[in-house]
Amino acid sequence: MTVTSILGIFILPAVVFALMYAPLVNHLTRSVLTPYPKADVRRRLFAAAVDGLLVAMTFLMYRNSGFVVSLAGGAVYLLFRDGVRGQSLGKFFMGLAVIDLAAGRPATFAGSFRRNALLLLPGANVVAIFLEGRTILMDPQGQRLGDRLALTQVVEGLGARDLVRAFQEWLRSLGAGLGRAARRPGYRPAEADRRSRRAA
Repeated sequence: MTVTSILGIFILPAVVFALMYAPLVNHLTRSVLTPYPKADVRRRLFAAAVDGLLVAMTFLMYRNSGFVVSLAGGAVYLLFRDGVRGQSLGKFFMGLAVIDLAAGRPATFAGSFRRNALLLLPGANVVAIFLEGRTILMDPQGQRLGDRLALTQVVEGLGARDLVRAFQEWLRSLGAGLGRAARRPGYRPAEADRRSRRAA
């Protein structure tokens, strides 16, 4: 790559994005007040780290194998990651979800595309990591520019920990039910099994 191509592909978009960022955020702030509380910033950071590692792995696969499919897979994941119940893998693990504020429901693939499209612009995506992170910290609802463009917000949602807890409660209730059945007078598991086979 020549210096001119690096300037055109990476540096110029980064500078233009950095200059336009604050006016865009300020302009879009007026219409995005929401009833949802701000999601935990540390959990968002961990979720972004998980998603970033997944995208970085696809880039490394491309570098090692030369298959453009892996690079395209990373780009597709980056764009549409919040389209399944409003959760990327990172958000699922951290118990977060993206809500479409107009519909009051989890974000769709279209909302995820609008929310994450800025992250595919070469050069601007690197600047966006810092500017968007600062905006998430400073904004009362934790909305970054992508959220404002797509009218979305990251909120606390059902995640992996909640599913594990629900599974544990189900196992406890199952164990308690079996324990009550075993304490019944005259209960014999083999005999009860024979009776249920005859009834079927």
